[in-house]
Amino acid sequence: IIEKVSYHFQKPERGDIVVFSPTAALKAQNFQDAFIKRVIGLPGDKVQVKNGLVYVNGKVLAEKYIAEEPNYAYGPVTVPPDQYLVLGDNRNNSYDSHAWGFVPRENLIGRAVVRFWPFDRLGGLDNPDAATNQN
Repeated sequence: IIEKVSYHFQKPERGDIVVFSPTAALKAQNFQDAFIKRVIGLPGDKVQVKNGLVYVNGKVLAEKYIAEEPNYAYGPVTVPPDQYLVLGDNRNNSYDSHAWGFVPRENLIGRAVVRFWPFDRLGGLDNPDAATNQN
């Protein structure tokens, strides 16, 4: 279930699971449907993926929600103003910002708040550990 109101009044936070319209890069590849990914990089953040870890502003991002550690290198990149770097939780099989770039804020539709499938994982998507950094 997507909550569409809050981003009119507040900015997305790291760890939010967002739904967004295809970016220009995705539209150029004939993608029409909305995407759902996790916000990793906020405007101004420096993001890098190396040695199986994601670094945000030089600190390792604690990611208890990913399927497996990323087996690719990316960046470092700095997220432009009013844009976001998003990655899928299934990092090694996700078509996300590391492949096609940043998501402009204007493309955000809303924040995913409830998972209804699969039924054995039914429930809220709030994850208090989603934005936790470790040294």
